[in-house]
Amino acid sequence: MKWITARRRHPLAGYVVVTLALALFGLGYAVVAPEPDQAQAQELAADTEDENQVDIAQGKQIYTESCASCHGPDGTASAREDVPDITDAGGAAVDFQVSTGRMPSMDPDAQMPRKPAAFDQDEIDNLVAYYEQELSTGGPGVPIDVPAEVPEVPEEPERADFPNDEAFETAHAEYEEAKEARDNYEDYIQGVGDNEAGQKLYLANCAHCHSWSGGGGALTGGEFAPEIRESSPRQIYEAMTTGPGAMPVFNDTTITPEEKQDLISHVRNLETEPDAGGFFDLNRVGQVAEGFIGWTVGLSLIVACAIWITAKQRAHD
Repeated sequence: MKWITARRRHPLAGYVVVTLALALFGLGYAVVAPEPDQAQAQELAADTEDENQVDIAQGKQIYTESCASCHGPDGTASAREDVPDITDAGGAAVDFQVSTGRMPSMDPDAQMPRKPAAFDQDEIDNLVAYYEQELSTGGPGVPIDVPAEVPEVPEEPERADFPNDEAFETAHAEYEEAKEARDNYEDYIQGVGDNEAGQKLYLANCAHCHSWSGGGGALTGGEFAPEIRESSPRQIYEAMTTGPGAMPVFNDTTITPEEKQDLISHVRNLETEPDAGGFFDLNRVGQVAEGFIGWTVGLSLIVACAIWITAKQRAHD
């Protein structure tokens, strides 16, 4: 202590203390400061968050006006026995049901067919965000890396078709956004690891209900497996992870995300396959159904011909 006391009165003591303080401060900053790539990633994440902000207030308004009357203000549907508790359904289930137009529904007891959605995708995103923040207790989330729609790209706008630069720039921005969405969609569909694996997965797990062509079919108890050729990749993915209606759940452990991508790619490619057609076009309802129809019609024609030949022979005799 005497050594320190004796030297703290030295003229250079103050400079030494300041130097040590700056050195310790710099060392501490070097420890906690992010690396350049880490800082860039944080900046990009912040930009992405700003670009994809959701409106929780609008989501709450949509839920209150369109969902709470059945599912209750807290999602438990405690006042109704015919409506499920959706708190553990997950955001993927909400996104699937609303984006396919099955919800909101006036008849919760009936299986709802696919129809145009009551809200656009931004409104659905806001609804899902409110649900996940205020009501959800678990369940699979929305697979945001899977395309939410099958995008249509309009023709590239030309300046001569617009009255001013502002209108042209708005239209061109919309065109670029649609083109980027299409590119992302095509990358997802074409970026599969194994096309044959997707076909095998579909035939093993989906075709017996949705038919080999994705056209759907009847089930027991008056229910039906819907036609899935119009479904977006995200809707197919969400259906597998949430199991709507009578459909079993295929979580990411049962069928991995990569296998789901293979399967979805096969389903989307079913639309591009040519229809064999023929004199009677059966809309590709499936080999079993088409074979049964062909067998029944053919056998009926054979019986009819046999009766006609027999009748002609008796008339001749």
